[in-house]
Amino acid sequence: MAEEVRGRDRRSRIGIVIPARNESGFVIRTLQAFAAQELRGRCEVVVVENGSDDDTAPQVDEFAAQSALQVTLLQLEPASAVAARIHGMDYLMAQEEPPGILVSADADTIYPAGWLSAMDSAVEAGADVVASAGYMDPVLWSWCPTLTSRYVERIGTIFFDPDTTDALGVDESKCLFTTQVYEDLGRPVCAPGFGITAAAYRQLGGFRREFYDDEATREILIAGLPLMFRAELNAFRVDYVRRPWWLTSPRRLVSEPEIQLGRTLQDTDMFPYREVAPDAYTKFDQAADSINYQDLLLNCVRDYLLTPCLTRPQVLRRNAAYFGTLAAELSQSINRWHAERLLPEPRHLFDLATDLTEEYGTRVLETFAEFRARQREQADRPE
Repeated sequence: MAEEVRGRDRRSRIGIVIPARNESGFVIRTLQAFAAQELRGRCEVVVVENGSDDDTAPQVDEFAAQSALQVTLLQLEPASAVAARIHGMDYLMAQEEPPGILVSADADTIYPAGWLSAMDSAVEAGADVVASAGYMDPVLWSWCPTLTSRYVERIGTIFFDPDTTDALGVDESKCLFTTQVYEDLGRPVCAPGFGITAAAYRQLGGFRREFYDDEATREILIAGLPLMFRAELNAFRVDYVRRPWWLTSPRRLVSEPEIQLGRTLQDTDMFPYREVAPDAYTKFDQAADSINYQDLLLNCVRDYLLTPCLTRPQVLRRNAAYFGTLAAELSQSINRWHAERLLPEPRHLFDLATDLTEEYGTRVLETFAEFRARQREQADRPE
C-alpha cells in the first residue's frame, strides 16, 4: 500500500515520457524547455514517435545529437497517446536502475525552467503523485477577445493562467469558477504535466489502456485521471503544485470547437491536430456567442466540483459550503455507491461523475453560485 513506498531516493533520476506524432512544429520547443530545466542533469527524456508522416523523428534525433540533455527516441506503430505513454514508461521501468520519478508530458507544451524542481520538491515532501497547474497558451485569449470576455462573464477565470488574469485586470471576486477551486478541492491530474514516483507507478500497475464500455470500443484517452483515481482509492498521497505552470497549445480547442466545447476537453487524442492558422482563431472568436455556456458550466461542475469528491470523501466534508444543503445528500449517494463496489474501475467513476451531474449538476451550480455570492458580500463588508 501507499505507506510502503515512502523510502524513496530523494535525489533520484527523473524520467520524462513525451508521445509525439506529427509534432515537427512543436516538439523541439518542448525539448528545449526540458534542456533549460534546473534539474536537466538528472533527466532522461523519452520521446515516443508514434506513426508520424512528417519529420518528427529526424528532428528529435538531431536535437539529441546536439544537446547535453539525455534524449532517447523510441518508435511505435500508430496507436493512441495512451499506448505511447505506456511504451515510454515501460522502457524507463525496464532499466537496470529506473528513474525514481516518472513524468508525463506532451510534445506541444512548454515547461518553465523551475517546473521539474517544483515536482521534485513535492515528492521530497512526501507526495506519491504530483498534479501541476497548466493552461492553454495565452495566445488563445489574446487572439479571441470576444471569447475571453464571455468566459470571464459566464464561467470565470479557471481556464486562464494567472498572468493572463492579471493582464486582463479581472476582479476574481465577481467570477464564478476561479483557480481557488483547485486550491480547495485539488486539481485533476492531466497527462500533459504530472509526476509520480516509480514505486507508486509500479504498485498501481502504471498506465493502462482502458475503455468506457465492456466491448472495448471507446478508449479512455485521459491518461492521468484513471491513474489518479487508483492512487486515491489506494490511499496514495496526491499533491497539487500551482507554480510554475505549463502552457499547452490551444490547437485542439480551436480546430474542432463544436466537438471540444461539448465534452471534457482532455478526453480526445491530440494526434490529428497540428498547427493552427491565425484565421482559425478569428473564426473561433466569431462563434463565441453561439457556445452553450450552460453545458460548459455543468462540465466544470462535473470535472472540478464533483469528480474530486468521488475518491476522497474528506474533500466533500471539508468544502461542504460549496454544495450547501446538497452536501449531505451527495455524500450519502457517493458512500452508497462505494459500498456496493470494492475498488471500482476508473470507467465506473467516470459513469458516477456523469450520473451525479445529471441528477445534481444544476442544483450544485446554484448552490455554488450562492456560495460565491456570500463570499463577495463578506469581502465587501467594511471592517
